Amino acid sequence: MKFIVSSFCLVAALGGLAASALPLDSNEYRASRIRSAFQHAWKGYSTFAYGHDELLPVSSSFFDSRNGWGGMIPESSIFDALDTMIIMNLDKEYQESLDFVANVNWSSTAAPSKTFETCIRYLGGLLSAYDLRPDPMLLTKALELVDQVLLPAFNTENRIPASKRPIHSETIILAEFALQLEFVRLSQVTNNPDWERLGNRVIEKIAEADTPLEGLYSIIWDTNTFQPSNRSYITVSGGGDSFYEYLLKTHILMEGNEDLQLRMWKQSVASMNYYLRSVSAEGSVFLGEELGGKKYLKSGELVCFMPGNLLLGARYLQEPAYERFAQELMDSCFKTWHNSPTGLSPENWGWIDQEAIKNNTTAVYTVQQKDTFRDLAFIPTQRSYKLRPETLESLFYFYRLTGDTKYQDMAWQIFESIERHCKTKHGYSSVSDIMDNQSDITDDFQESYFFAETLKYLFLIFSDKSLISLDEYVFNTEAHPFRLSKPIKVQV
Repeated sequence: MKFIVSSFCLVAALGGLAASALPLDSNEYRASRIRSAFQHAWKGYSTFAYGHDELLPVSSSFFDSRNGWGGMIPESSIFDALDTMIIMNLDKEYQESLDFVANVNWSSTAAPSKTFETCIRYLGGLLSAYDLRPDPMLLTKALELVDQVLLPAFNTENRIPASKRPIHSETIILAEFALQLEFVRLSQVTNNPDWERLGNRVIEKIAEADTPLEGLYSIIWDTNTFQPSNRSYITVSGGGDSFYEYLLKTHILMEGNEDLQLRMWKQSVASMNYYLRSVSAEGSVFLGEELGGKKYLKSGELVCFMPGNLLLGARYLQEPAYERFAQELMDSCFKTWHNSPTGLSPENWGWIDQEAIKNNTTAVYTVQQKDTFRDLAFIPTQRSYKLRPETLESLFYFYRLTGDTKYQDMAWQIFESIERHCKTKHGYSSVSDIMDNQSDITDDFQESYFFAETLKYLFLIFSDKSLISLDEYVFNTEAHPFRLSKPIKVQV
C-alpha cells in the first residue's frame, strides 16, 4: 500500500488548496480544476439521480439506460465512479458509495441484464476499487455478481455468453465477447483459474471461426452457430472496439503467458493498416469500415482509443512501426476536436480521401460537404458529442509513454471546450451539435462513463506519473485500472 499512499499525497494537498492560488498553466491547477469538475458532476448526480444509471443535468432528473435492470439495481454511475474517487482522493464521496455498494442485492430483479455492460462497469469497477484500496466486501460483491448475473449468461448450448439474460437473442456483437480481461483479473485475485479459462475460451472460439479479412472480424455473430451472421461488415468503432483492445491488454495482464491473443492483435493491426487505413485529401489518416468488399470512409470518436492501444503495443513490444501508425491516427483524432467550431469532436465523421482526388471521383460529394471538408479537414456526419473519452484516453497514453507535454496541452484544450459547452447548473451534458458555437446545445444527458473515463483520464494526464503507472496497471475498456501481477516497463 506504500505506493497508493505516496501517490495520493499530491492529490490530497490539492483538496485543501484553492485552484485560484495556483499558476494557471501548472499541472496542479489543471488537476484541481478537473477534480472540481468531478465534484460538480457528482453533486448533481447525488442530488437528483443517486441510485440510478445517469443524471439528466438540465431537467434535474434521472434515467436508467445502462444495464437494463430498471429501477432496482441500475446505479452504473456509482460503480463506474468508485476508482475515480479513490484516485482523486474523494474519501467522503467514496465512503458513501461504498456503503451503497455493500447493500446491493444482485438478485432483487428478474429484468434482463446486459452481459458486456455488467462485466465492464460493475465487475470492472469492483475489481479496480479492490486493487486500489483492498476491501473484502468489494471482492465478495464481485463474486456474488459473477455467480448470480454473469455466469448464467454462459448457460447456452455452445457456452458462448448471451448478450442479454434471460432473454435469448439470435445475434451478438463482436465487442460483447470482450469479457476476458475482467475474468482474468478475477482469477488472479481469487487464485481460481476457472474464471480465466471461461473468459479466454470465448476468444479461442473466435480464433477458430471464419473471417472475411485476416485478423478482422465481422461485428455481427450468430449465437446458435457461433459464426459471423453478416460476414461483410467490419469496423473498429462501436461493435468492434473493445474486442481488439482486449487482445493486447489480456496478454499483458497475463504476464505474457499466452500467445494466441497477442498473435490475433498483431494480425488485426496489420489488417487495419492494409484494409481500413485511409489518407484524406488533406493528409489526415483515419480508419474506415469495410462492407461487402468495399471500404467506406466513415469513422468516429469511438475509434480514437486505437492510437493509445497501438502506442501501448509499440512500447511493450518495442516495435516502431506500431508507433508510427499510432502517431498518425492520434494527430487526426485530435484534429477533429481542434478544428470544430466548438472544440468538441463529433460522434461520427467522413472525409474525402486521396484516391477520390486521384481518380477524379469527388463528384459524389455535395458542394456543402466539399466546403466543410476544406474548412475542417473532415465532414461531420453525426454532429453530437456524448461526453466521450476516447481521444483523451489516447492522449493519456501518449503523454505517459512519450513524456511530451504537448499532449497535456491538447488534453487541456479539450477540457476547456467541455467546460464551455457541456457544463450545466447540475452537471455535464452531452451536446447536440458540435458545429453550433452560438447556442445552448446541451441535450440533457450525463453518461456514467464521464466519471469512469473522461474525467479520470484527464486527471491522470495532469497527475504525477507514479499515480496509476502504466508499468503497474492495465485499464479495462471502461478505464478501470487492474494491477499487474508482474510490472512491465513502458512508461517514461
